Amino acid sequence: MKPDSQIKSLLKALSQGVYEKEHIIAMAMLCAIAGESFFLLGPPGTAKSLVARRLKLAFKEGQSFEYLMSRFSTPDEIFGPVSISLLKNEDRYERVVDGFLPTATIVFLDEIWKASPSIQNALLTALNERIFQNGRNTISLPMKLLIAASNELPAEDEGLEALWDRFLVRMVSNCIQNEKTFYKMIRQQSFESPMIGENSLITEEQYSQWQKEIDAIDVPNEICDIITLIRKGFKKEIQKEEINKMNYYVSDRRWKKCVHLMQASAFLNGRKSIDMTDVPILMHCLWNRDETIPTVIDVIGRSFTEAIDSKLKKLEKEIEQALKKASELPKEEGDKNNLPPKFALFNYFYYTIRDYKDGKCLFYKSDYNYISVDTPLDGIIYKDDKKQAWIIHAIYTGAPFDYKVRDNTDVKKIKLQKCKNGIIIDGTPYGFERQPGDSSSEDRMLDDENGKAPNMADLVIATIDNEIRPQFAKLQALFTKTKNTFLSDDDLSLMKNYLTKCGMHIEEIYVKAQNTQKLL
Repeated sequence: MKPDSQIKSLLKALSQGVYEKEHIIAMAMLCAIAGESFFLLGPPGTAKSLVARRLKLAFKEGQSFEYLMSRFSTPDEIFGPVSISLLKNEDRYERVVDGFLPTATIVFLDEIWKASPSIQNALLTALNERIFQNGRNTISLPMKLLIAASNELPAEDEGLEALWDRFLVRMVSNCIQNEKTFYKMIRQQSFESPMIGENSLITEEQYSQWQKEIDAIDVPNEICDIITLIRKGFKKEIQKEEINKMNYYVSDRRWKKCVHLMQASAFLNGRKSIDMTDVPILMHCLWNRDETIPTVIDVIGRSFTEAIDSKLKKLEKEIEQALKKASELPKEEGDKNNLPPKFALFNYFYYTIRDYKDGKCLFYKSDYNYISVDTPLDGIIYKDDKKQAWIIHAIYTGAPFDYKVRDNTDVKKIKLQKCKNGIIIDGTPYGFERQPGDSSSEDRMLDDENGKAPNMADLVIATIDNEIRPQFAKLQALFTKTKNTFLSDDDLSLMKNYLTKCGMHIEEIYVKAQNTQKLL
């Protein structure tokens, strides 16, 4: 059985009778295969210990060890008691480790932060190097996964930072949120542990072979670029006032482990290299305080579309510069009597805005002289049912229109700037309808027929169509057609939200370019 099929079969079996914890079991499984440790934050009674008991079932001849820590816990209770006979007869200080942490495949330690310093020190070595010093002997631990749990994060300035850093994946385990699922859980009859088929169990030979294959998984340059963007995002957060730098600190060791975890994800999804669908796993690896989780998610989410968004910002700036330059140029010799274009009037007082996104839109003619090319001026837009159109007014000292009269939910504030042959509304340019017979209205058509070189708007449209859209479509396809076993529905939903924002940004700039194309 292929690793990806085997893992899917295991996760399906291990999740039987478990509600709203399937994603936690999946991430715990990923940690176990990658040889990393796992921390669960959550109140009592949220199935934290159940995750550990289930994971044990995935390994052939797997053994588990679990313990509830207290301030009075001793190393004997975790690593085994000292052998009295060896100490008395052979003067050897060794522990009887059978049945304790040093012989377990899956370990669960509840209330981890209450562990004594002596236990913490031993755990540091066990977690990092997978060894335990038993007297004069060094024991190689069979431990695949250590799951620690607590209803709180480690207190600051109590020397717990090193132990906290050892837990690569950190997840929150909450009570069941969905009401139907909740009642399904409380009505569920007790049942025995799920039966795992012999062919699905992970053997020691398989596990060792998988480690070699995981290390061979390729790390493409685009993944390195994403990591660079995330690191830069954290640096920006650190530079903000009143921010604890340790909130966004990620050590080099942690970054290396994160990449190894993504390699394991790619391998267990049947791929030979990491792709973008492995990156959201970092949302569960890079937070240090629970209050920073939204910011960490935002930094990671924005990194997905940063390359596209940066290109769009450059294109938007070029459009704005082209509009400004065109608006400041003297009238062309081709204009009759060197006069400005003649805009069509509606009801004597309004210019009609072409191609407005929400339908028919009118601009108050007298306000046009108060709007500048350089500095945006406040304005309002509202729906006029009598005219069956949107109406735009500028706000300035001495304006004949009292915008406060219409200050209600139907009124929206906007920013207005003047541009050649039209108006810029919240950054998007729109042209005014021309009077019939105005020769300047045919300029664009004649330029195209005569083979005039494309203007900036043409180049922006071509860049979006030929470069940005294909790049975005490829990114979208990854998250719509490819299902990463270790991403929950919530993880996917978060990433799709950022893709949706990026798609809207693309369309926004595209409309600006199209409207500018008609103006220049």
